[in-house]
Amino acid sequence: MISDIHGRFEMLEKLLTKWKRDEQRLIFLGDYINRGEDSLRVLQLVKKLVDEYSAIALKGNHEALFLEWMQAPERRTQMFINIGGIATIQSLKTFVLERDSTIEQLVESIKDEHGHIIDWIETLPLYYKWGNYFFAHAGINPYVEQPEASLEEDLLWIRDEFTQFPHSAVEIVVFGHTPTTNLNDNMSSKVWLSPCCKKIGIDGGASYPGGQLNGVVLTKGDTRMTVYAVKDDELLVEQRNLIAPR
Repeated sequence: MISDIHGRFEMLEKLLTKWKRDEQRLIFLGDYINRGEDSLRVLQLVKKLVDEYSAIALKGNHEALFLEWMQAPERRTQMFINIGGIATIQSLKTFVLERDSTIEQLVESIKDEHGHIIDWIETLPLYYKWGNYFFAHAGINPYVEQPEASLEEDLLWIRDEFTQFPHSAVEIVVFGHTPTTNLNDNMSSKVWLSPCCKKIGIDGGASYPGGQLNGVVLTKGDTRMTVYAVKDDELLVEQRNLIAPR
């Protein structure tokens, strides 16, 4: 599982060197774009992995906001810029545009040039289930017993209400969205395992100074997870227990 790449193509490429394509299914938890300079290359690679290797790619809140901007640029441009959208626009601008072009003309040119990518983003699912694991970008409604009953707003946006309290569902929820620096007591970017061992947060804040891109390997029947992390051009690895010590 990988989440919150945010345009950091080189970090993703390095992390994928540890992927065993004949044994493991890739699951991406969203937020492929914004902030980092290579949003288009990240999107193209993730789409290729979905098409050719049956990877699972979920939608993140940044993809949802990108689609909102595409639909209403006259109203949503400032919002998109505020969340790091300038980097995405520059990445997608693989065409010549007249100097006095409007924002609406820019959006139309992006649609003409990258329509297949935009269409693909629109179809991305909001969650994925595998065994006793439930994967979503941000988390789930903590009060529902069936996590797929969570609203889209929760799956894409929820934070403290999910991370700070036990949830009713029996599944272990793997999520991104909230940087683990906000979850770990020591403010590290390492993968976070909740005290109840039913939440695994993997957003290492790759787009921020000092952050890292985490990749988690889960195996059915195993009480450990393998965590790979790209940080400061290094590729780190560690084994973590999924069950709290008694």
